[in-house]
Amino acid sequence: MPNPREEQLRSNRRLARQILGAAALLLAVIGLFTVVGWLAALLRVVTDNSAERRAYEDKLYGLVMLDARPFEDAAEVDPNVFREAAIWGTLYQIEQRDGGFDAYERDADTGALVLPRLETDTWLSTLLGPEYEIPTGSFETANFSYYYDEERQGYLVPVTGSVGLYIPQVERIATRGGRTVVTVGYIPTLTNSDAFMLTIPTEPAKYMDYVFERGENRQLVLAALQESEMQPEATAAPTEAPLPDADLQDLVQGSLDPAITDGAASAPAGDAGADTDGSEAEDTGDTAEDGE
Repeated sequence: MPNPREEQLRSNRRLARQILGAAALLLAVIGLFTVVGWLAALLRVVTDNSAERRAYEDKLYGLVMLDARPFEDAAEVDPNVFREAAIWGTLYQIEQRDGGFDAYERDADTGALVLPRLETDTWLSTLLGPEYEIPTGSFETANFSYYYDEERQGYLVPVTGSVGLYIPQVERIATRGGRTVVTVGYIPTLTNSDAFMLTIPTEPAKYMDYVFERGENRQLVLAALQESEMQPEATAAPTEAPLPDADLQDLVQGSLDPAITDGAASAPAGDAGADTDGSEAEDTGDTAEDGE
């Protein structure tokens, strides 16, 4: 006949094992959720390339706002395309970085900002590599005449509000065949339409692929600008077509302070180059994979 005391001890040991097992299971579940949470956070950190996207948006702002034409070899593009993009891209970075232009010299006669050539050259070197040969002196495009002040080593630029056709929105960054493909959505600005608009556009009207490859010192440099396979949503509201160069010039100059514009336009053109290869638009799309 079983001993009641032994039965009680066995029952207590069984209960203790059950409690210990339940506690171990609870700890295992808590640990599992903790590990899953850590892994999810790590995955978000690894896959979050928002900082990289913003860096490309800053770098490509000048080319996007002027709606540069596609090209397969950056070395074959009229340098004035990149010089103009460098001026406006640099101004954008100054505005974003410093919040204004108070620290920059102004021309007494025209009121134009004196933008140091060193800063635009740095922008070009970052985009195209240090080996890219940067011309000097005044130059012209369909949009403006850019006067270069040799004494002050800077361009006289009429600084205004937004004058571009588009602002960039990086959609994806990918690698293909050893090249980095950055797909950029072109979001129209309010100046990109002569129609009355109640809301500011937030969706890209088109997409372009900026193709980068490794240059000197393994630096990623812009090699090509291509139409993208990515297309705007079919349900997206129609966007006004980009204006011709002549209209763009009128639009931009009309938005400037007349005193500044008149002064900049009357400045000598120097050794200007007149090709406007980078100011018109073509609808595009994209191709890419992930990574740099």
